[in-house]
Amino acid sequence: MKEYNLFTQKLFEQGYTFEHYPGYAKMPNPVCDRKLFDIMGGFQYENWYQNQKVYSTGCGLLCRGSDFSNGYMSYMGIDWKPENNNPVILCPYKKEQCTLRSPLLDHVEGGGICKISQCDCHEVDVPYEYEHSKDRVWDERHKRIREKYEELKRQKKGHVCYWQTSYNEWTEQWEQRYDPMECARMCMNTGGTCDLKHTLISKKRGNVFYDVKITRIRRDGTLFDGQKEISIQKGCRLLETSKSMTICENIVRYGRKLIISHEQMKYHSEMFVYGWKVEVLNIRAERRESRDLLQDLQDIREGITIVHASDQEKRNKELKKQNRAKQKEKREKRLEQKIVQNGWDSLEPFSLDYHHALKWFGQEKIEVLERRHQKYQEEERNKPQQMSLFEFM
Repeated sequence: MKEYNLFTQKLFEQGYTFEHYPGYAKMPNPVCDRKLFDIMGGFQYENWYQNQKVYSTGCGLLCRGSDFSNGYMSYMGIDWKPENNNPVILCPYKKEQCTLRSPLLDHVEGGGICKISQCDCHEVDVPYEYEHSKDRVWDERHKRIREKYEELKRQKKGHVCYWQTSYNEWTEQWEQRYDPMECARMCMNTGGTCDLKHTLISKKRGNVFYDVKITRIRRDGTLFDGQKEISIQKGCRLLETSKSMTICENIVRYGRKLIISHEQMKYHSEMFVYGWKVEVLNIRAERRESRDLLQDLQDIREGITIVHASDQEKRNKELKKQNRAKQKEKREKRLEQKIVQNGWDSLEPFSLDYHHALKWFGQEKIEVLERRHQKYQEEERNKPQQMSLFEFM
């Protein structure tokens, strides 16, 4: 059994029980028995009751009770939550070490460009004031970060894109990079001017296409064991939807390593275990897929298997469509058989079978099935019965 939180311990000391508790307390789960109650550590505050509370960090920054309504942290065997009078917030000062917070939290740090430092809070009997709150410190911090961004824009003479920059909380400086894939995901300036390059972004849309060549050795124990096989899948799309041709051309120019890494990761196991060789060829930006039929014929003559990705997608869609149609036909036949054997009245109103019958068959066919049901019943009544020898004994 998990140890009860401080709030639950206090209620039990006051004479409350699992079955009878005050209106400002609630169960940790809407469907909660005693076992689950013990596992989750006891009662929780009602939202309205918690929102009335005010908490303070070790350095005196005030927090609203509503700031802790999105769950809690479990760390070092402790539940850091309002019911234990120790909920945590992200330190607005981003201090790595601080004597005003629990020593256990000095080890909770982030990685990468983010700095994560947690501060434990405790309930105080003072009214909330913005001037003495963590919200004011956060607002001031965000203002400073925005001012540094504007300073970066002045240094770069406006050649800055918000989506291509990130704020490093360790150096407290903005860092600029260029990833055309980020443009494909986030850029909204199609037909306008690029914030980074100050060049026109074409309205014409296209995609990035490439070919994948796979070389493998057969290991199937047949007469062809050890034979080299080469296949090329042509016309593979990099982007799920069409993007500006300007962005596609930049991906081809600057993102070749990313495309190669993306394809090699797809076949990582085959490359590692079976020694497959995966090559990415003919990376290009086009408005629509182009095909070189003469090259395809030349590759086929050389014994290379050629597959076009768009053709494969069409075949897969058609197979999927056929499978769905077959499954639907089977479901319809099962439902027909059920109505014929048991009758329309056997289907409960508004049940799934009831709605499917109305949707698939319509009223006319349902009447036909009901007549077949009556005929089926009559045949069952008139069916010869097998006599048993025990009936004559």
